[in-house]
Amino acid sequence: MKKLLLLVLLTLPGLLPRAQAQFQTPGTGRSYTWAQLAAAAGSYITAAGTEWQLNDTIRLSATDTLRINTNETIRVAALALFYIDGTLLINPADSVKFTALNPATPWHSLTFSNTAGASRLNKTVVEYSAGIRLLGASAELRNCVLRRNVATLNGRLIGSGTLSVSLGARPLIEGCRFERNARSAISSPANGGSSPIIRNSEFLLNNVENGNYPQINLGPGAAGVPILIEGCRIEGSVAGNMGGGIGLSNLLGGGGVTRAEVRGNLIRNNRYGITVTGVNYNSYITGNAILNNNTNPNANTGGSGINFTGNSQTGVVSRNLISGNLWGVTVLKSGTGPTGLLISFGDLNSGDTTNVGLNRLVGNGNGGVVYDFYNNAPDDLKAENNDWGTTDLADIEAHIAHKPDNAALGFVDYLPFRQPLASRVARAMVAELYPNPAREQATLRLPAAGAVTLSLHDATGRLVRRRSAVAAADGRVVVSLQGLKAGLYLYQAEQNGRLATGRLLVE
Repeated sequence: MKKLLLLVLLTLPGLLPRAQAQFQTPGTGRSYTWAQLAAAAGSYITAAGTEWQLNDTIRLSATDTLRINTNETIRVAALALFYIDGTLLINPADSVKFTALNPATPWHSLTFSNTAGASRLNKTVVEYSAGIRLLGASAELRNCVLRRNVATLNGRLIGSGTLSVSLGARPLIEGCRFERNARSAISSPANGGSSPIIRNSEFLLNNVENGNYPQINLGPGAAGVPILIEGCRIEGSVAGNMGGGIGLSNLLGGGGVTRAEVRGNLIRNNRYGITVTGVNYNSYITGNAILNNNTNPNANTGGSGINFTGNSQTGVVSRNLISGNLWGVTVLKSGTGPTGLLISFGDLNSGDTTNVGLNRLVGNGNGGVVYDFYNNAPDDLKAENNDWGTTDLADIEAHIAHKPDNAALGFVDYLPFRQPLASRVARAMVAELYPNPAREQATLRLPAAGAVTLSLHDATGRLVRRRSAVAAADGRVVVSLQGLKAGLYLYQAEQNGRLATGRLLVE
């Protein structure tokens, strides 16, 4: 039996360099524009045609504010550092670019200390540096680009993430792009306490150094505050790349239970898709497309669409498309934790309305064998209401490694399974609920008379009404909506083995 260990390397941010000189604002509560800061800084910031040159380290004091609302290009000298104790607000019409004076000799970073105010960066480009470091600060980054940044300066490791988030930070990253950075795009430390919100952003071809670094690499979160990764595109590169998609971990075991929500992302062409490693983790992984994460051909060291390794983990995996990976889902218990890996992949008796299964696990495998689900742990797991690409129980069983294959492993309860997608498409029919929006009642129009079953589900997928009736000769059935709250509902009508689905707005 193959043992699967997916290691996630987490490093603490590097210490700051000892600058030979620096300019620091006086800390009088002043608000500067970039031109005003340049005038105050003298030779530290000089004009270069229509651009600027930052010649050495500058520091914005805790009570001071810098506002950049104009388009600017700022070329920064080698190893120079822009250190923010105060508040940095960037909101240009087009962009503010911080780049290296010479790309071959990168500058240090934008570093925000734990006294930094509510800094907000919009349309900001950071390149050819060691990135952005949040030392306890919770800045907002919107529509920013971080590209071609490095992990080491003069042979000294600064940090393994282009955006490094340290203890106590809860930054918002929205609509940003991280591309071709040396190691991880975003990282937080192994001793935890950071819960970023990462939304609608792109992570493309990061881990240029080709080490064991996922594109998003996060340790434990802050107590009671979930990590959120939503609506992102996380895409790797060519065969042989060692970078993973998303790595979540609590390797040290402290800090209480971390909650992470990973939903609605496209994760493809990485060494692995998502891995959750360690203990005290509660993860909700829903609505993701996790495809072709197989860039490392060694199936013993990667290739899982989703991997759980450790113990004392709980969570739900639902509504995901998991296909083309070396392994679909892998579960590996490590350590001696008593509670094991209690992840649910679908439990129709659960009161949790997200725990509905509806995963599609097809076409995962290696060595000529299909591995859609590998439970390499002693814990029994629920995996009801999922699409395994077939209705043949023998085929489904052959695609799952669990207790029937080895008595030491836990059982994967995959019954009832969901009708495969190809069959559902073949069984489709045209039907309509109208009027739409509707109030007290709606009419279901079908292609023919006869018995029909109509199901209504709310926006979370919870079944709220089911009615069996006989359609009249004209194929119509009147449906009462009384008692339903206003909102959006999903409906499914089944007649003579054929299905129709749609949305209904109840006012």
